[in-house]
Amino acid sequence: MSLAGAASASASASSSSSAPARLDLRRAELERHAAVLFAASALVMAVICGAVIVSGWFAGVLVDSWERVFWAGALLGGLMVAVFAAAAVPGGADARRSVQRITWLLRAGLLLFVLAPALCIVAMVGDFYRL
Repeated sequence: MSLAGAASASASASSSSSAPARLDLRRAELERHAAVLFAASALVMAVICGAVIVSGWFAGVLVDSWERVFWAGALLGGLMVAVFAAAAVPGGADARRSVQRITWLLRAGLLLFVLAPALCIVAMVGDFYRL
């Protein structure tokens, strides 16, 4: 075997063995992102709910149709925290499947991160301006 052939055989062997290592690194990175997003979203929900409770405000002061929109946003906010929690759960022997699972859960959580407060804000603005 020539020197070039040995080098290419060695390169292909190292690249095939580095693929699982890259997946494990990607998985660890995604799990870290999921844990940070879970902690942040749980903290934000706790602060908002605490502030609402302390202020004495309640959604019952909204017109019924806007109150439903508000509660839909609040439920989506709770679902967001649950989705980030599911993404942060470590586990699974197959790194490729874990990376896909975490990636999809993070995408869904980020979508909920946008939708939940948007619905709540739309409900309060719609009620304020009697739309």
